[in-house]
Amino acid sequence: MKQLFIILFILIYGLGYSQNKWETSLELDFVFPNKKDYFYNDSNNKIIDAELKDNGFLLSSFGIQGNYNYYLFKKLSIGVLGGFQTQSKPDYSMLKLGGILRYHFVDRDNVYIYIQDANNFTLNKSRFKSGNNLRLGLGFPFIKKEGFNITGNLFFEQNYFKLDNAEPLLNLTDERPRSLTVKSFGISLGVKF
Repeated sequence: MKQLFIILFILIYGLGYSQNKWETSLELDFVFPNKKDYFYNDSNNKIIDAELKDNGFLLSSFGIQGNYNYYLFKKLSIGVLGGFQTQSKPDYSMLKLGGILRYHFVDRDNVYIYIQDANNFTLNKSRFKSGNNLRLGLGFPFIKKEGFNITGNLFFEQNYFKLDNAEPLLNLTDERPRSLTVKSFGISLGVKF
């Protein structure tokens, strides 16, 4: 009987402690493209590098993402993320699925840096075939409440899109798209609980 109480105590304590090791975040992203490098083949199979220019309002990408993190150590967490993002000029919509690594400088309720890597899954194969999203950012809570924080993030991201057999972006007669790389800066607002 005594062993049963000891086992129950260890399980209850362990489950309670493990609950403190998990964290969830939801974020709304606003992305400003900085540079777009487009690679395509011409009729001689020569690879051409063209920089696409943006005109008009520079906020051309929006997104929402969520992540679920586990604390490996007091200041370091690893997690999975999923989300949805749009890109205009060219118009792409994509689902994101990947991982995130966070390091908190002081504790969980203060400033942190993060790196995330996610696959971009297209919602329209004629636009792009597949892709990758790499993001490096700095997060900071600006409202701290019991049980949750309202956070802000500043980040740099790079989206790579594989364009084999996709629609041409420049509408040239001998244009065969290969890839598009979009480098951007962004901000996001979120809640962490």
